[in-house]
Amino acid sequence: MAETPAGTPIVNTAALRYDAVGETQAIASNTVTLIVAERLDVALVRDGQGAIVVMPRPTIVPLTLTNRNNGAESFAIAASVIPGAVTLKALVVDADGDGLYDPTKDLTPVNALTPVLTPGQSIKLFAVLVTSGDPAPAGGAAATLTITARSTTGSGAPGSGYAGRGDDGGDAVVGPTGAAASVVVPLTTASAGPTLFKTQSVRAADGSQSAVRDSVITYTLEARFADAVTGARIVDPIPAGTVFVAGSLTLDGAPLSDAQDGDAGRFDATGVQGSSAQGPAIAVALGQVAAAAVHTVQFKTKIQ
Repeated sequence: MAETPAGTPIVNTAALRYDAVGETQAIASNTVTLIVAERLDVALVRDGQGAIVVMPRPTIVPLTLTNRNNGAESFAIAASVIPGAVTLKALVVDADGDGLYDPTKDLTPVNALTPVLTPGQSIKLFAVLVTSGDPAPAGGAAATLTITARSTTGSGAPGSGYAGRGDDGGDAVVGPTGAAASVVVPLTTASAGPTLFKTQSVRAADGSQSAVRDSVITYTLEARFADAVTGARIVDPIPAGTVFVAGSLTLDGAPLSDAQDGDAGRFDATGVQGSSAQGPAIAVALGQVAAAAVHTVQFKTKIQ
């Protein structure tokens, strides 16, 4: 059963029926009304795991923020890095929700506040990092990124109340999350060769993020190269229980054909020769890659 939205009036009037002087009479009670309180809750999760290798050019840490309220809400977001081996360049909202950082569109929100989100709505955030420019010690330097999100209506101990500050003049009550969430990400400036970072997102036919039959999974592979290399190639097997979505393969936002032809990518239904992929897989040849380069591959599968 769907949760009743915050601000919904609950109206009730009773009736009394009785017999008098040979007739049935009826009177109504007074009407009582209450407004459903807004529950303040938020979820903030990082898209991925493990330490992030930060380079001189912008390094992106993607996150997902979800409004777990039963009402509309915006959230104050903040980020910090300690110690100073890494610099936080920006904390931005993914304006078009494509999962790719575009500095011309994905901007720091005014007053560090997200747009107002409807109940259950999620948005993507990007923490944009660069090295501080100071000489790193041998083996690199470690740092920690902390990102927080907090309900603008209020936060605190679960059960705390804010009279009259909920939707449509109702009260607001802090939910189990305390209306605040944080994520801690380990960082390093050490370079141990190329890194490959993978994220996924799910979209069901009804627009939800439920992993059900016919839901589409979008996989994003971000390859980062600190030094120049040659012969670079990305191979990713299609997960069991899913099928490849034809025409979904892209490199740095540009579409690639599924066939083995003149472009860099292909889908092979029997496996990619020269790799460990024994079943259906995608392969993208990056070839010669310059130092401090980042390339992003995306493709989609459908849950069977």
